[in-house]
Amino acid sequence: MERLNLLISKKVVSLSEGKLCGYVLDLVFDENIKTFDGVIVVDDENENTFFLRRRDIISQGGDCVVIDGEGVLEFDISSIRNNPIGKSVYDTKGVSLGKVVDVQAAGKNVKKIITNKCEIPQSFIKKSGADFIIFGLSKNNKKRKNNLSILKNQEKTHKIQENLPKLSIFSQNNLNNQIVGENQMRIFANENSLLGKIITNDLFGMNNEIIARKNETINKKIITTAKNHNKLNILSYFSK
Repeated sequence: MERLNLLISKKVVSLSEGKLCGYVLDLVFDENIKTFDGVIVVDDENENTFFLRRRDIISQGGDCVVIDGEGVLEFDISSIRNNPIGKSVYDTKGVSLGKVVDVQAAGKNVKKIITNKCEIPQSFIKKSGADFIIFGLSKNNKKRKNNLSILKNQEKTHKIQENLPKLSIFSQNNLNNQIVGENQMRIFANENSLLGKIITNDLFGMNNEIIARKNETINKKIITTAKNHNKLNILSYFSK
């Protein structure tokens, strides 16, 4: 899969003219970030902006984006780009899921967005607005019936979180199962974002051994141990 944020600021070079056509200024997506449509290219010399369709990108290397000729560049006449990078993500309960730092795609199809807290499958983007992205099932999602249990489990998880100081070991295990069910889509915690945060509740492992104590600063050892015990998402929820 492609990491689309790596395209930003790359040179755009045409094979036919052997010419530098400009630099990638922005990414362009459809309404709800289902497809990656192309990029906005800016020409530094005359400050014009152009739309380069994804299908006209021949290749993209570490240094530049290659196109056949500058004739494929279209004048940018639309201000709608719907780039999710930098937008905050909230679920339908108003809980923050972080800020988008990257988008991964396979060809033109967007597979997931990555925030500084987690990774979210594209099918769980309910709405991409001008300022925020809403996490949840869209009305047109064909898998809605099969995935309704995820939303129900989310509601249960939010109720459990309101009483985090009272959580027992058994409750933590249940919370883990609700966040990551056997046949459910996963939201993965971003490990690097947890470093230096404070844990708000005691965290126990699979055999009831202590992984971290309340008010302890999260370090790499705690993250590795939590990961080995399949408790990384719980650690994320217990961090501030």
